[in-house]
Amino acid sequence: MEEELKRALNEQAFGIMKYETVSSSPMKATARVVLIENDAILVSLTSRGFQLHHPTESPMDPDSDAENVFETLEQLLINVSPKFEAAHRSALQAKLQSLGSPDGA
Repeated sequence: MEEELKRALNEQAFGIMKYETVSSSPMKATARVVLIENDAILVSLTSRGFQLHHPTESPMDPDSDAENVFETLEQLLINVSPKFEAAHRSALQAKLQSLGSPDGA
């Protein structure tokens, strides 16, 4: 789970300041993520999907599963960070423009 969570966070690097893994098991990985707004959140990945946790929860407590489960990290971040949504939109526009350029760069 930890590698999958890191991969997802790296893919969204344009829209977050930093992250660090705080706990990991075969069934659940959790990272502390600092948003563009400079707010810190806890994000877990389980077989159910991505979950947002309150910073005071124990991320490895199996009873602390969040009510809202997101299929993608992108959906979770859009839900909690207006600046992430703007950065995501800008990144998509830049990618589309590069695809439309003659050299593809």
